[in-house]
Amino acid sequence: MPARILDDISVCELRGKYTLEKYSQERDLRLNYERETEISFGEKKTFEIYFNFGEWAKIVGIPDGLIENLAIEFTITRGEEFPKYLLMRSVIYSYMCMQDHLVCSTLVVPTTPPIFEDLPLFGYMVVPNSRVLEYIAEKLNT
Repeated sequence: MPARILDDISVCELRGKYTLEKYSQERDLRLNYERETEISFGEKKTFEIYFNFGEWAKIVGIPDGLIENLAIEFTITRGEEFPKYLLMRSVIYSYMCMQDHLVCSTLVVPTTPPIFEDLPLFGYMVVPNSRVLEYIAEKLNT
């Protein structure tokens, strides 16, 4: 399943469950969804990771950029809670990057100016945390 499914689960659990069911029914799990017109910074690489949430699932992700041990994800600002819906995917990208490096993190960069005064202009550095993996497993199981 694509790593973007974690965004769906963050925004709406019902939509996430529908997407999860859709991908679990497919026989060919090769996910060729890379877009050529997106912003790219650094190397482009497809990552895979197997995640256990009661059963094993293959998660495939393509960060918008990769510079050594830093995965970069560009996003459109969507209100004051925009980092929340990207948190799970950002942590998964960090763990995926650890296949090549010992320590990795993800930089989430907004591509639109902040619409609220208290939001930072530059971005968010996401450091992987095992508690987030437990949270993802819990969300996938509900």
